[in-house]
Amino acid sequence: MSFWDGSHWIEPPPDPPTPRLSRTAGWAATAVMILGLGALVAPLGLIGAASHRPASSGCAVNPASADVGETYVVSAWGLPIGSAINLWVTENGATTGSPLGGTPDGTFDLNESSATAGVTTYTFSGPTKPNMKVYGTCSVSAY
Repeated sequence: MSFWDGSHWIEPPPDPPTPRLSRTAGWAATAVMILGLGALVAPLGLIGAASHRPASSGCAVNPASADVGETYVVSAWGLPIGSAINLWVTENGATTGSPLGGTPDGTFDLNESSATAGVTTYTFSGPTKPNMKVYGTCSVSAY
């Protein structure tokens, strides 16, 4: 297309060449964007993981030994929140199970006592399934 300059028709000046990035510069820019995206997403994954389940679980009895009939506290921590928990008690070779229900904070504290002398073992687990998850096992010795 031609343009009138006031006295005659002229051709337009050619377009300046567009600068092109080198292939290395393009890959470097892509790497910076991927690293930046990873830096933004990584903390979100850590927050999500931390809010669902504590890092470790277990249980303890306080005191670890007691007289027959004396009250002691069985504590469990690191249990899944909002999921069914079972308590298995083994005393004199016999094991009985009881559903405890769920826990809003991942812990249980139970006041217990042993009816006979010997070792009583407490196990906290998830629902009974082929691959039942055990969250903690602890024992008390009664005299």
